[in-house]
Amino acid sequence: MKKIYQKLAVVSSGVALGLGSLATDIPAQAATMTYDFYVSNIEGGVHDGTTGSGYFTFDSEGEEFKIGGNEVIKKVLDFEFNWLGQTYGVEALDFENDADGILFLDEVFQGLDWDYNTGLLSWDLINDEFDYIDAGAPFPLFQGYGEVTYQKQEPISDVPEPGVLVGLGLISLGALLNKKKKLSHR
Repeated sequence: MKKIYQKLAVVSSGVALGLGSLATDIPAQAATMTYDFYVSNIEGGVHDGTTGSGYFTFDSEGEEFKIGGNEVIKKVLDFEFNWLGQTYGVEALDFENDADGILFLDEVFQGLDWDYNTGLLSWDLINDEFDYIDAGAPFPLFQGYGEVTYQKQEPISDVPEPGVLVGLGLISLGALLNKKKKLSHR
């Protein structure tokens, strides 16, 4: 009976090591990243003290546009920005013509790069700066600026790692064999 346990231990170790080596050969897969962002400390004109907030998602291996040197803009998949009682969606971004999206420098996240202009209200949201002009505000022309902060949402994984599954399988197998051994000694 002792030989069976030894053989099972050797086979189980081989399977665990084999699965572990497979995991290191798997190329990195694209991931959908989500960030929340907040516009605060807005100063200037009638919008002094207002705040804005939103979120955006993008594919880490998705479509991108090289803008020079080591800078790229990645295309936004989903987007929402709430400011002045209005919600702006992904349709407000123009990746193809204006390179609106997420700025990366040397593959490091820098922040949003988004110019928006309706004629009356326009703004430029780049990295950690927010500048706006409100031509629809009462005379004189009001403009101002604010700060942008970002917070990455950490993905929640419902799928356990392969090593955890192997470990649980080995523990279950050991418990089953131990129970069988105790029953055979009665």
